[in-house]
Amino acid sequence: MKSLKIFGYFILFSFSALILCAVVMTAVLLSLPNVKTLETCFTTSMFKVKLCPGTDQYVKLKQISPFMVHALITAEDGSFYSHKGIDWHELQESLNANLRSGQIRRGGSTLTQQLAKNVFLSNEKSIWRKIKEAYLAYSIERTYPKDVILEKYLNVVEFGPKLYGIKAAAQHYFQKPPSQLHPLEAAYLAFLLPNPKGYSKSFRTGRLTPFARKMVAVILKRMSSFGKLSAPAYQTAISEIGSFPWGELTLASFEGTPTYSLDATGDSGAAALDAETLEAIMRDEGAQGEEFIDFNAEDEE
Repeated sequence: MKSLKIFGYFILFSFSALILCAVVMTAVLLSLPNVKTLETCFTTSMFKVKLCPGTDQYVKLKQISPFMVHALITAEDGSFYSHKGIDWHELQESLNANLRSGQIRRGGSTLTQQLAKNVFLSNEKSIWRKIKEAYLAYSIERTYPKDVILEKYLNVVEFGPKLYGIKAAAQHYFQKPPSQLHPLEAAYLAFLLPNPKGYSKSFRTGRLTPFARKMVAVILKRMSSFGKLSAPAYQTAISEIGSFPWGELTLASFEGTPTYSLDATGDSGAAALDAETLEAIMRDEGAQGEEFIDFNAEDEE
């Protein structure tokens, strides 16, 4: 009888704890910002960027080179058009890679999760923040079509020290509007995203590091495999990688008309480069002193 009574208390305690956790989590989620704030003019939470359609720095998606959009998706979130805010397959792959390496090498965040974090949250490292991020990402996906999510992301994401949004990035790195970015420039800007402060040193030194050169090549290859870069354009891009920052090249230098048909036609499961691929790249190219950061890993700075 005494053991049954203890067991009963244990069950009651466990049930009460679950109820309390549910109440706390519900309260936390209900306290989150309304994702419809994205339709207004406001200042983002993480980097204090003014996100406001109609301002000089804001650009519509159709004012951004399709190559930039395709480079972004293939580098950061290959399953963007098939997931609902959270890529469960990529999360599992990230978990497996992290367990194998014994450290955090893949973050598994989708573009929608990154948007939610940049706009509404902070860079705090905690399970609570990840829960909030996932909930907000799901809410954003339920509220807005994919092209709106891409547009907001490209207007707020960090491309370098105190450099936010694609318009500022295109002007800073290549002295042109986002609409005129060619495949090499788009691949370079996509390459910067996991660690913009660190990876932008190629621009500061005026030449690509071996690591940067290989990453740009990988993004171009994936754009080609997704059907977003013609074979002649891909060959031109590969042959010109060494002429960074590509001042002599324009959109007309690349054969094939870019398209705003944004859905990926290649292997949508290739959401991020795996740890082994990145390690092989660094070994092959002799990337001395380069910090290992996967395309989907979170910026530690």
